[in-house]
Amino acid sequence: MKRLLLLTALALGFLACPKQTPGNLAGTDDEQMDSFASQLEELRSRQDLKCDEWCSLKDKACGLSKKSCDIAGKHSDRDDFQKRCVTSQEDCARFIEGCASCAK
Repeated sequence: MKRLLLLTALALGFLACPKQTPGNLAGTDDEQMDSFASQLEELRSRQDLKCDEWCSLKDKACGLSKKSCDIAGKHSDRDDFQKRCVTSQEDCARFIEGCASCAK
């Protein structure tokens, strides 16, 4: 009986141990940069945007740009990240201009 209680306690102990999760659930910086770049590419490919679309997509494009440049800032030695940051800033500026031109 004592063995059964001891085995049960050990089994519960192993099952109750928290599992270690990866530090970054969003993926590696490379994976995140790829994701941001593909999302920006999708926004760039949109055709015939109406004024309200330019303005609503501006926030998304500029948010993705900020995230890209934040990662690039952590990897100043990576030219590919720096180029993606610059490209994303250009995308942000394009949507800002598109929104601003509608407000006239």
